Amino acid sequence: MLRLRCTNDCQYVLHRDTTQSMQASWLRQLVAAPPLPQIGEAMTIPTEAPGPTGHAPWQELLRGGHLPRFIVLCLGVWLHAADALMVATLMPSAVIEVGGAPWMGWTLALYEIGSVVAGAATGLLAVRIGLRLAMCGSASLFALGCLASAAAPDMAVILIGRLGQGLGGGALVAIVFVATDRLFPDRLLPVVMALISAIWGASAFCGPLIGGVFANAGLWRMGFVAFAVQAVVLVLLALLLLRSDRPEKAHARSDASSAVPWSRLLLLLLAIVAIATAGTLASGVASVSLIVLGILMLVGFFRLDRGAGVRLFPRNTLSIGSPVGGGILFVLFFATGTISFTLYGPLLAQMRFGVSPLVGGYLVASESVAWTIAALAVAGLSQRHEMLVIRGGAALMTIGVLGLAVALPQGSIWSLLPFTFCLGAGFGGAWAFVLRRIVASALDGDRERASAAVPTTQMIGYGLGAALAGLFANLAGYADGIDAADTGAVGFWVFAGFAPVLALGWLTLRGLSRSAESTSAAAERRSVRLSAATCIERLQSASALPSFRLRRGPLCGTRHEDGGAIAQLGERLNGIQEVGGSIPPGSTTFPQRIVKLS
Repeated sequence: MLRLRCTNDCQYVLHRDTTQSMQASWLRQLVAAPPLPQIGEAMTIPTEAPGPTGHAPWQELLRGGHLPRFIVLCLGVWLHAADALMVATLMPSAVIEVGGAPWMGWTLALYEIGSVVAGAATGLLAVRIGLRLAMCGSASLFALGCLASAAAPDMAVILIGRLGQGLGGGALVAIVFVATDRLFPDRLLPVVMALISAIWGASAFCGPLIGGVFANAGLWRMGFVAFAVQAVVLVLLALLLLRSDRPEKAHARSDASSAVPWSRLLLLLLAIVAIATAGTLASGVASVSLIVLGILMLVGFFRLDRGAGVRLFPRNTLSIGSPVGGGILFVLFFATGTISFTLYGPLLAQMRFGVSPLVGGYLVASESVAWTIAALAVAGLSQRHEMLVIRGGAALMTIGVLGLAVALPQGSIWSLLPFTFCLGAGFGGAWAFVLRRIVASALDGDRERASAAVPTTQMIGYGLGAALAGLFANLAGYADGIDAADTGAVGFWVFAGFAPVLALGWLTLRGLSRSAESTSAAAERRSVRLSAATCIERLQSASALPSFRLRRGPLCGTRHEDGGAIAQLGERLNGIQEVGGSIPPGSTTFPQRIVKLS
């Protein structure tokens, strides 16, 4: 702890140089600060507790009793990430056996949208009922969904199972992030998050291969059974290794600030379902009407969220001209436009080239490999190269999608590989830089929300893309079942049909390229126009202030203020030493230079 003493002239010996953004942030937080210490009274500033000496974070994670709980979290991440892509190589065999080709896009769409809904609700659930119960309930729901798909006599039951898997898997991921913060000390969080990211990448790579192995052996149902067994193992491990952490009543009580936005989540679910349903209808008018309705509901979801008290997304999500809105829409459009190969690639490869399901699994897994390679390759680049990498990523994804539209109907099996690599490398290279620009441009109150909104937007995009891919495939010939004669047309349109979506993605680059600092600073300047009376109130409640500049007019709005309030503010600041002198009692002017307050 650092101890400072407030002197008669209200000076503190600790000084910090701050940016305008930090100054504005401090000013907005003054109201919540405790009262100023009295003259001569000591004040304390907490500092971060040092970690144990003699052990690196990696060693502490392995030897400090944290490893069993970490294994539980890793298994939760594995189940969600691997199962999401396992269906890519299992479903062709399932469709051949039970039928339901027109509904194939639903298998991924329902999984992703279920993950979004569960992820938004389960974080609060874990706080209210505790990690152990939340983890066991989510894993049980996931296991039931897997068993339903394994025993399904038709596509309808498979879809019910996939929705259960999405709800359970999305809940597991949300619980993992809540548990990471609860179960591990701050000094271990970078290591834990790095390992969880590695597990996620390995899961995305192995999922299609596992599905391919089971499908290749003619045992696609056993693929779902295998994941159900793993979910049961997770339940047992959670009961044994996670402590009972039922929260106090004060944390368990429901209030308006922590309510789950069920109405908006239902609207989002209906938007995806409307678009997915459009692909199963024979009437073109009805299909177009449902697509328009789905898009309107999706826009309505974002608009309702912007004005809600409990928001899931930053306020300017739909502002395509801002870095935050442009970045989130970039993720939405390109996630929507690039998911079709994951869904239909293995099936089309089997029908067009006669390859085994395992080969289809390798093709899908190549995207994950390309993502990882590209992310590592650009990780060391400076910020001035951000937009170059992002534009390059957009170009690679566009080349990948349009290239597959040509290669799959007309090329060889090996001609697909460069374009699948482009899909993964484009997103993997741009991902971290897009995320950084979104978070850096968000206001302080929206930064955590902006960071969490990026993967949520990606899942929404995947669900929307799966619904549209199903629509294009059915319009191209799969509405009446899988036929080798329709493979060429389907192989073209499930990729070429997303060209307008990719074009919208390119339009987001203008807003994304705007300076994050200038955008954030402009928004913060608008948010800190305070009256002199408000300045007095906040100064009275402040325990520590940064060094900042008080200007006449722009900051405290003194041009239209009552002179008495200005005099009171001058009295409050009396004795605080400015760079060039002090402010006399009753002063009606403000210093134009920096005031040393901390």
